Amino acid sequence: MQKTTAALLLSPLLAAGLLTWAWRSKPYSIQADGCATITFAGRIRLAVLRQLLQRFGGQTARRLGLPKLPVRLVEQYVVPTSQGPTPVTLYWPDLPPQGPLPVYVNLHGGGFVLGHPLQDDRLCRYIAQQARCLVVNVDYALAPEYPFPAPVQQSYEVVRWVHEQAATLGYDAGRLAIGGRSAGGSLAAAVALLARERQEFTLALQVLDYPSLNLADRTDHKHVRPRRKQVLSVELASFFKHLYVPCPADRLNPLASPLLAPDLRGLAPALIITAEYDLLRDDGLAYARRLQEQGVAVMHEEFAGVDHGFTLLGPREPARRAWELMATSLRKALHSFS
Repeated sequence: MQKTTAALLLSPLLAAGLLTWAWRSKPYSIQADGCATITFAGRIRLAVLRQLLQRFGGQTARRLGLPKLPVRLVEQYVVPTSQGPTPVTLYWPDLPPQGPLPVYVNLHGGGFVLGHPLQDDRLCRYIAQQARCLVVNVDYALAPEYPFPAPVQQSYEVVRWVHEQAATLGYDAGRLAIGGRSAGGSLAAAVALLARERQEFTLALQVLDYPSLNLADRTDHKHVRPRRKQVLSVELASFFKHLYVPCPADRLNPLASPLLAPDLRGLAPALIITAEYDLLRDDGLAYARRLQEQGVAVMHEEFAGVDHGFTLLGPREPARRAWELMATSLRKALHSFS
């Protein structure tokens, strides 16, 4: 009995010690070939982050006070892809009959290793109602279990499935857009590159919300704000990068780093949202500039006084304005010919 009691008393202390060790230890190691592999400490760190996000991630938008709009129907499907069965959630807006709806495919953020579709639930409902479109929210596979290029190929195949299922499910895949936040923005930009290359469907708009667009650049060479604690720190961004694209040579691939694509001509029009204090701000700025220089229609909006993740974490007022901008841009792109 005394041993059991002692073990129960020590368990919290042991757990705290283990977590402290995991956060102070290197989360990945570099092998002889230059590629990264996650360490035991990194696995503990990742497991804790995933658990926290699973538990509290769905509450972030709710804390903003932004509305959870009712929709007509929420449906679940499983899409067969080369990376395995991929769950998707369809949000049908509650609108008067007006013919087949256009479609927006949403990809959540989370550094390629975290996140789940529920964290974007309120945003998906908002876009469905305000942009008057069907929203498809994708539960793509995460690294390190599914490193690059698996999530890119999987996301592309989901969009192709959406395009192919239009007649069966009753929407207009001729008016199709894609977008996402952070890592989801990177995947959306990569899908847009593949869509131009493969010509299997056409995108009316790509919505890139504080996207990660250059994984080849050193993380500490990005938009670091000295003497200011950033939501996405250099250390955390480096952790995500090494788990998603372990080998440096692969980070030069435009599907991992869309900013490095040699030719951006012919891509879908883009809405790019950046945040003043975000580590990834310069990625978005440079991509907007390159798209414009190569003749792609682009709208870029930088939000002052906010950091990475602000459209889900707040502050409320700039988040609300960003939600409105996304919905307005999608409505204009998807309904301009209706």
